[in-house]
Amino acid sequence: MGRSTLRLTAVAIVTGALSTLGSTAPASPRTIDTTSLVAAAIPVDPIDRRPERIPPATPSTVAFPAQPLPTAVARPAPTPRPIPAPVIDAQAVALVNLDTGRFLWQSNGRAAWAPASLTKMMTAMVAVDLMGLNSVVTVPDSIRQLPADSTFMGLTPGERVTVRELLYGVFLTSGNDAAETLASAATSRSTFIADMNARAARLGLKTTHFLNPTGLDGAGHYSSAVDLAMAAVYLESHYQSLVGIAATPAITLPATAAHKAYALVNLDKLLRTYPGAYGLKTGWTEQALGCLITTSSRAGHRLLAVLLGAPNGTAYAQMPKVLDYGFELLGVLPPPPGT
Repeated sequence: MGRSTLRLTAVAIVTGALSTLGSTAPASPRTIDTTSLVAAAIPVDPIDRRPERIPPATPSTVAFPAQPLPTAVARPAPTPRPIPAPVIDAQAVALVNLDTGRFLWQSNGRAAWAPASLTKMMTAMVAVDLMGLNSVVTVPDSIRQLPADSTFMGLTPGERVTVRELLYGVFLTSGNDAAETLASAATSRSTFIADMNARAARLGLKTTHFLNPTGLDGAGHYSSAVDLAMAAVYLESHYQSLVGIAATPAITLPATAAHKAYALVNLDKLLRTYPGAYGLKTGWTEQALGCLITTSSRAGHRLLAVLLGAPNGTAYAQMPKVLDYGFELLGVLPPPPGT
């Protein structure tokens, strides 16, 4: 039974009781607090003594100290296999990366040494500066005074030849007669040699001094592998005409009304035996021994190497070792056999 029904029943009972009392015995009138009676008759809801429901709190995040991640153990980088330098019998060596101009290797490179006909590299640069390539000059009678064991282009005093033709004689056959002709064509021989030394000073060659334009031995005529390498790098970058002449394996200069024909073959054997070689200058005297400057290209890289004081006949065998070493330092593999 619901609480509403109980209240109505209680009211009815009280009302009935009051009616009965009023009919049997009249009483003095008084005021009856019906509200109190009704309130006493109506059962009171039992008190819920449970505590008020507390809404659950939002769970708090408990901060735990961050645990460091395990440190990765770095593996040591592989150590490149050292590339041993070749064993060379020459007195001095210098090896240059022509693409950057930086030295890759040198051995006794700053020591003074007789440069032999490597001197003619400077003779050629000064001659081009003074006269250009197309000037026509007269071969002097002084070439008759050259030692009989000199290397010759084959000039005859009184012939008239161009500077370009003389430069073929300088680079291919290392002609002392061609070098002497160039030195006396535009100015006096002494002034020309002074110009050679002035050019060496401007290039920063600290261990170089020239006494003649040919490279014949003489006290006070010297250079170093490093100096000659620097001069050759300068020639490579500023005298493309000389680079092309030095790279010529052989040439025939036809006769003209002013001179006879010349059949010239380059003394540099590496042009024919070492793949990629394209220059630059050979030299030999009894004091200087074998001297050689070689330029070579492979797989887009270019090298220049200088050998001084190589025992007679060994320069052409030793230079490939130097060049192979340089290309290996640059990560360039050797060419396949037979190329």
